[in-house]
Amino acid sequence: MKEPSHWEPETIAGMTDEEIVRKLKELVPAFDLDSFVARTAQYISSEDLAEAEYYPAARFSDEDEDFIWLACEELWKRLVPDRPPVEFVAEQVDNLLEEIVKAGQRKRFKEVYRFSHEALDLVCRNATEETPSGRRLRRNYYERLVDTTVYDLEGFLDDMLQNLIGLEEYDRLTEIAGILGDGLDDDVFLDYKAEGLFALGKEEEAEKLLRELTKRNPDNPLFPLSAGDCHAIYGEKDLAKAKDYYLQALNIAKNHFNQPDGKDDLRAIYQRLILVCNEMGNYEGAKRYERLLDLLEAKKVGRNDPCPCGSGKKYKNCCGRDQSVMPRQSFDPRLTEPSLWALTRIYAEKNFTSAEEMNKYLSEINQDGRSPQWLPRTPLEQAQSMVYSALETTGKRRLELAKEALKVSADCADAYVLLAEGKADSPEEALKLYEEGVRAGERALGKKAFEEDAGQFWGLIETRPYMRAKAGLAQCVLELGRREEAIEHFRELLRLNPNDNQGIRYLLAMALLEMRRIDELEDLLGKYDEPTADWLFTKALVAFLKQGDSTEARKLLREALKHNPHVAPYLLGEKKLPPLVPEEVGFGDTSEAIAYAADFGNDWHTAHGAIEWLRTVSGKKRGGGRGPEKGTSIPKAFLQAFEEADKKSHSEE
Repeated sequence: MKEPSHWEPETIAGMTDEEIVRKLKELVPAFDLDSFVARTAQYISSEDLAEAEYYPAARFSDEDEDFIWLACEELWKRLVPDRPPVEFVAEQVDNLLEEIVKAGQRKRFKEVYRFSHEALDLVCRNATEETPSGRRLRRNYYERLVDTTVYDLEGFLDDMLQNLIGLEEYDRLTEIAGILGDGLDDDVFLDYKAEGLFALGKEEEAEKLLRELTKRNPDNPLFPLSAGDCHAIYGEKDLAKAKDYYLQALNIAKNHFNQPDGKDDLRAIYQRLILVCNEMGNYEGAKRYERLLDLLEAKKVGRNDPCPCGSGKKYKNCCGRDQSVMPRQSFDPRLTEPSLWALTRIYAEKNFTSAEEMNKYLSEINQDGRSPQWLPRTPLEQAQSMVYSALETTGKRRLELAKEALKVSADCADAYVLLAEGKADSPEEALKLYEEGVRAGERALGKKAFEEDAGQFWGLIETRPYMRAKAGLAQCVLELGRREEAIEHFRELLRLNPNDNQGIRYLLAMALLEMRRIDELEDLLGKYDEPTADWLFTKALVAFLKQGDSTEARKLLREALKHNPHVAPYLLGEKKLPPLVPEEVGFGDTSEAIAYAADFGNDWHTAHGAIEWLRTVSGKKRGGGRGPEKGTSIPKAFLQAFEEADKKSHSEE
């Protein structure tokens, strides 16, 4: 055959074994085919074999230099097919990954699935080996394979392990992740193994592994976070345990807030805490983490604001200690919504086929530092965008932007909300603006939405302006003494959004208690079984109003007192309420006690026998609690509230 001026793999692949050996013997006179086959057992790379065994003794021109290693690779592939050189496997892997990319671009997802599993099988078949103690990783081979492939092999394997989770192929996940984790001393792969064990019902083994991983990585929140996910997802859910692990992860992440990934870690943890608290019925806890998440997403944090890391300290005394002084700028949670608009559009336009595909896309965006951008298209969207701009301003400019938004679209409910918040000088004036906002929201959404989307209104970003206007209207009506009307508005808001992200249930509970509609209040309290002062103490009061000093009523009150012992002193007048109720309300602390006493204290004092009963059960006084109070000292704040309520009642008559 006529020899080429430059050797290519395709040329050598077209030669017979005899032709290849003949040419090799010309260049390396000592070359022997049998010894070549034997020597392949000592190497993983045909290039390494050629460099060590043949090039030192070779006689070649520049044109023939590449022939030796290319010939070694071709002969190895042909003569030892069950143990191919790493270069050949890398080439096959790259070809499959290229096919995956092409199939994905054509949206041929069955082909993506097939090629992905072929590539995974190829890697596992060649980069692992059977031993008496089980299958293990050929670490040198694997590391050389990673270096030789053109594509990101490690990234592919990570994606495949996630896909195995989505496909519920937990046996395979556990085996592959375990081999990779043990062979590479890589705890991230072992974390996948732990998840697979959890999914297979081997919780004890999985949790033991996760504890070991956490102990080995005390500064990494990934492992307690993963443990929390496993308890929240697999088998018999243990939400209390999941929350404990999430809080453990939070304590770690708070110490790394200023590090590059610190914000992403906190975001992931807060999102999980919100979900698990809501699922447990701990709505107050969920709201607290929502507030912390809002702070985290704020562009600027004032030095006196709570630190977004969740430490409870002011920013200037925590993560802001080493930062330059920044002016205080309050942050409105509504400013997080433009990114939600952008995500909503992405979901609609990208046509994701799975949650894994969507999460991968969002992860890539976050890694690139690119946040999704919302570009308004319709007049209503343009007006809503102007509202968000207004929220970043104050005073006259905010009102001007709200008015300009209404010129762009008269259906912008949030513009009316801003005007009601900033322009109205009286409840009556605010009510008119909120009513306009409600009508604008109804026009924007259409009648169909109130039927088809009821139950998930707050989850749809486009419904939130209407919900804000409706809530403002309901509170104005209540403030004007029109309680029956307010209750109907509150009920409608809860029908549209039973998850109650706006806290409407507390306003409804206060209104029902004030009007002594006890059966309706009892039904409401049963729908939201949450361990908060608002619910626990009000449940106890309702039981007392219906049953008197019964065993059940006492049990409920003791549970409430155990949850927050600070409430009783404020209700009993032993502690004076501050002039202002705290803006931030905690859980089981003094701030929660003050907020509850301010909202519900008047009802306790006007409920016949309730205060004396509270004294008795809380241990402040011996004796029964069924008779009327004698000489009870009613705090001034409650008297004022009662007088105002009395005046409103007379005005209605």
